[in-house]
Amino acid sequence: MKASGPLANPAANLRQILQARASWACLALVTGIQLFISLPGGSDDAAWWFETFGLSREGFLTGKPWQVFTHGLLHGGWWHLGLNGLLLLLMGARIEHIAGKAVMLLATSAGVLAGGLLHLLLGNGLLVGLSGGCLALLLLLTTLSPQSRMMPVPLSAKNLGLGILLAALILALINPALDLPGLSSLGNALEDHGMGSWFRIGHACHFGGALAGWIYGRWILRPRVTLASLRRDRARREGG
Repeated sequence: MKASGPLANPAANLRQILQARASWACLALVTGIQLFISLPGGSDDAAWWFETFGLSREGFLTGKPWQVFTHGLLHGGWWHLGLNGLLLLLMGARIEHIAGKAVMLLATSAGVLAGGLLHLLLGNGLLVGLSGGCLALLLLLTTLSPQSRMMPVPLSAKNLGLGILLAALILALINPALDLPGLSSLGNALEDHGMGSWFRIGHACHFGGALAGWIYGRWILRPRVTLASLRRDRARREGG
């Protein structure tokens, strides 16, 4: 099977990335916000920005519903922004090339929203970052092109997407903070072996974003009613 995906053809994909205006616009927006918060004098109190626009269950329930969207505009540091920015460009550019700017922007927004909602349901602590939107783009890509090989991972896009969904869900459910019978004991065992840092990652957000991308991809690929199909159905009924 011929390899494809964001890293399979460097020259072609570099052109796609350079031409991906919507992806670059999203990256410019979150980079500008991070720069404003990080520079001395740019913000008098960076903590206020995170408390007001980052997502937490307490903030959401005390009258800050906008947090389910705005958490995607903030990042915990430049390394966090760099990782999400790389995913945004690689996946977003590919989606723009395949389906257009509107689909890319809608998938990113849906991933941020779904990631925020799943964090409220299964997560804990303060959530910031565009990870939900990035995972939505990745799962949308693996759903639209399930037979492609997502280089450098030696897996089909379909299997990679399902693996990401399953892994994010399991890691979200075994979080010891949830105290779910049976599942939390596994999380406690991982913490005892020095893997507690795993649960400082927003796995619930990742699952929500990935699920949104998968659902959007399935919706795009849904069977559509056409004049030809209506004529075939009519002929079949009349023939019966």
